[in-house]
Amino acid sequence: MSNQHDAMKPSGATILECRSIRKEFAGIVALSDVSLAVEKGEIHALVGQNGAGKSTLVKILTGVYQPDAGTIDVAGKPIRMRGPNDAEANGIVIVHQDQALVAQFDVTQNIFLGQERTRGAGILDFATMRAATQAALDRVGASFSPDVLVGDLTVAQREQVSIAAALMREPRVLILDEPTASLSEAESEQLFQVVRALRDGGVTIIYISHYLDEVLDLVDRVTILRDGKLVATLPANETSRGDIIGMMVGRDISQLYPKEEVSIGEPILIVEGLSQGTALGGVDLTLRRGEILGLAGLVGAGRTELAMALIGALPRSAGTVTLHGKPSTPSSPRQAKQEGFALIPEDRRHEGLVLDMSVRDNLTLPNISRWSAFGLLDVRRENRDAAELVRRLAIQPPRIGQIARYLSGGNQQKIVIGRWLMGDAEVFIFDEPTTGVDVGSKVEIYRQMVELAKRGAAIIFISSDFEEIAGMCDRAAVMHKGRISKFLERPEIDAAALLFWASGNTTPSSAAMPGNAHSLSANDGRTDWTMTSLLTRWGTIAGMLVTLALIGVVAPHFFSPGNVFDLLKQGSVLGFIALGLTVVLIAGGFDMSAGAISQLATNLVAGALIGGMSAAIGILFGALAGLAAGMFNALLVLVFRMPPFVATLGTMFVAMGATLLYNGGQALTLASQPGFFFIGQGYVGPVPFVFILLIASTICLHGVLRRTRLGWRMYAVGQNLPAAQLRGVDQAPYTFASFALGGLILGVSGVVLASYSYGASALATGIDFLISALAASFLGSTLSRRRDLNVIGTVVIALFLASLSNGLILMGISSQALPAIQGIVLVMATAVGVVRRREIGQVTIF
Repeated sequence: MSNQHDAMKPSGATILECRSIRKEFAGIVALSDVSLAVEKGEIHALVGQNGAGKSTLVKILTGVYQPDAGTIDVAGKPIRMRGPNDAEANGIVIVHQDQALVAQFDVTQNIFLGQERTRGAGILDFATMRAATQAALDRVGASFSPDVLVGDLTVAQREQVSIAAALMREPRVLILDEPTASLSEAESEQLFQVVRALRDGGVTIIYISHYLDEVLDLVDRVTILRDGKLVATLPANETSRGDIIGMMVGRDISQLYPKEEVSIGEPILIVEGLSQGTALGGVDLTLRRGEILGLAGLVGAGRTELAMALIGALPRSAGTVTLHGKPSTPSSPRQAKQEGFALIPEDRRHEGLVLDMSVRDNLTLPNISRWSAFGLLDVRRENRDAAELVRRLAIQPPRIGQIARYLSGGNQQKIVIGRWLMGDAEVFIFDEPTTGVDVGSKVEIYRQMVELAKRGAAIIFISSDFEEIAGMCDRAAVMHKGRISKFLERPEIDAAALLFWASGNTTPSSAAMPGNAHSLSANDGRTDWTMTSLLTRWGTIAGMLVTLALIGVVAPHFFSPGNVFDLLKQGSVLGFIALGLTVVLIAGGFDMSAGAISQLATNLVAGALIGGMSAAIGILFGALAGLAAGMFNALLVLVFRMPPFVATLGTMFVAMGATLLYNGGQALTLASQPGFFFIGQGYVGPVPFVFILLIASTICLHGVLRRTRLGWRMYAVGQNLPAAQLRGVDQAPYTFASFALGGLILGVSGVVLASYSYGASALATGIDFLISALAASFLGSTLSRRRDLNVIGTVVIALFLASLSNGLILMGISSQALPAIQGIVLVMATAVGVVRRREIGQVTIF
């Protein structure tokens, strides 16, 4: 990288100023009297250890938190940030380290989430948004399409999406939070070119990073925080890496890599010819007791795939693994744990922690049996041992009851490591353990690795930081395109040599010199879910077709025209109920009361018509009853903060009780209502009218959900609420809309059911409808390219389930067995969703 501080001097005018900012959380001071001035047109670094207050300050600047004291000026005007929308309105935009993106959305949807372009009435203007997205992607040098799903992109590509989304908001101040934490050298250099171009174009950059070398090369000024206080603000060309580290930690770190000489023992792990699909092509290595073996390579080299194959998280194509002289063939990470493996995953937040559990619970969870006997937990001993780990690892704040979600990244990583220190693991796999971690926490992580080696454990240390591989490892295995291209002994290990072999070279060359590192490019490393999605979709369709064909063979009458049209009527009734439930599920809710609400509406409509109301008034009455029930559920969830399952479970029993009170336990039979009966029993030509009504309703609902601002935001809050909130999308209105719209559809389903059944049954059929509707919703998601809940898939599966019930009866299977069969289908449907969303990692090992 070349220093370009002089490319454009800061203007000297202050664009953003904080004065005496203070913030406390539960009595803990996160920021104390912090004052900061950022000049227009500069790249200003914000550095400090994890827990120093950087994240808190940034969240105050972007409106996520409000300060307890202090003021913020933007372009000389005092501003109060009440939320992210206020910050963006004043030109302050952030690109978060954890990439606040919705995986099931395409690039265009992610970039415009929260600021959708419409043509009126909330109808989305796709052409305009796509063209603008392409322009933004071109600006950041992206090579992928605006239509690709974000879940199919690499980490580096998602970083480009995040920056493009920020640029779409035309920021005056752009905050980049650890933007290179998961990027290769070449990808980082490309990002730096974008950042410099933005600075030269008048955008002010606040740059947060733990990589001090890139900070000093890129930025104009550096602000250092420590323990929630401002230490200094200095010109980058007047300070050094050592000076910054000293100010960050409050002491001189004379040895960044605390490697100690440890006696190397006998081999503990032997890998021979290990292959995994196209990711690994025959890996051989030996790991010995007390050894720290570095696994170096560029993005896409196969390092993580090797770790996953060792612990059973990815299937092995070929090869053998021997542990303690015995074959090691774990079928799952849980079994690997029992064999003696421990994994510290790269993605600590999603794969290494249960974020809403306490520090104590996260530390003790993998080995909980140590503190329990006969199913009873010795809480006092558990607390004591957890407190000792917190002290040993210097976790801040030192409270075992602190929720893990609110700790800094470095302290979260210490927990992920600490949970294994009291176990029996002998082979530790550290996968990028220092990514996004401050200098002080890195040193502590290195020390723990040394302590593990000293007690006889063997360590595989996966890292993209070649300097730390050289500083901490006894040997290094360099991977390139799924194979180990070179083993290096400790005297041979240095960053230049590692880079040379990782880049695929086979003879010494000047390309291995550090000065040429930026010219190398990493493998794409894309995680392609497309084939998996296609197999799942076609597998579901094939399974349904085979099932129906088998029923047709056993019961030939199944495919007769009369039975088929009856099936369409039966399936349409279930389809409406499943639609109402799916709408609620899409926004992240849950509705146990769906079947009961539909049955209540059925009784209310039947009673109204028996009482002399016209068919039109009866239909309106039923629809409004469903709407009211849905709004009641929303009230319980949003106002009283009840979990959706609990709230709607209560509503279910209320609706069932209200139904019995209304009908007195008697069926309500309708007569002489030909106009009303046409809804559920009439035909348009040979096609049942109710089926036409269902298809029309599904198409309209699909349009609302996929092509309007309302639908996009409902999906966003249901699929990634934190990402939606960071884009200024509030959960409450879209949760309310989902329950209200779902309730309205359930009310309509009650109308359809009353027409189809010539009244209302006295039997409590709501639970049966709920089971089938749940199965239709979850299994219907397998038919979506996006792998998400969708109304078209729901209706297709609802019709299939109705056909299945009908076919089983024609085959002579008792109707009493149908609920059990429906339950099996529901379990299978849910399992499909869970398997498809299963993330490999530490939590799986539990």
